[in-house]
Amino acid sequence: MQNKYIEITSVEQTFKTQKGFFPALRDINLNVAKGEFVTLIGHSGCGKSTLLNLVAGLADPTAGVLLCDNREIKGPGPERAVVFQNHSLLPWLTCFENVHLAVERVFGPANRNAGAASESKAQLKARTEAALAMVGLSAAAHKRPGEISGGMKQRVGIARALSMEPKVLLMDEP
Repeated sequence: MQNKYIEITSVEQTFKTQKGFFPALRDINLNVAKGEFVTLIGHSGCGKSTLLNLVAGLADPTAGVLLCDNREIKGPGPERAVVFQNHSLLPWLTCFENVHLAVERVFGPANRNAGAASESKAQLKARTEAALAMVGLSAAAHKRPGEISGGMKQRVGIARALSMEPKVLLMDEP
């Protein structure tokens, strides 16, 4: 396949349980090209979220190799954003602040993009507001997660992920 962006080669994931070792993934091989959409479909407990967590860099595989843009995935990175099925919002922050936290991390003074210039506070604010507007939540920017519906929480998670301008968007039951 030309233009491989995500490469998953012979990946396995085994978890230690009280009853012994549980093989969640065995010999997974998958290539995803730039611009390609891939959907993982399967029953509950078949390993979909486990594979997404590996591609996101939130866990290390028991065996095999995962590459993103020809670099081994060895942890989370701003080129791979995740929309979690459980929202993963910080309850003490507003919708704006939950999104702004990601924007600051990627584009602010402490950004990890080597050689990238950091954006001004006004640019960070505008980027956050644009992400919330994209998902129709401008009016809820000042609300905390406990004050909004589950669907709105999911849209905050989507806004947070999109605000980072990732090359890969991983969505776990969005």
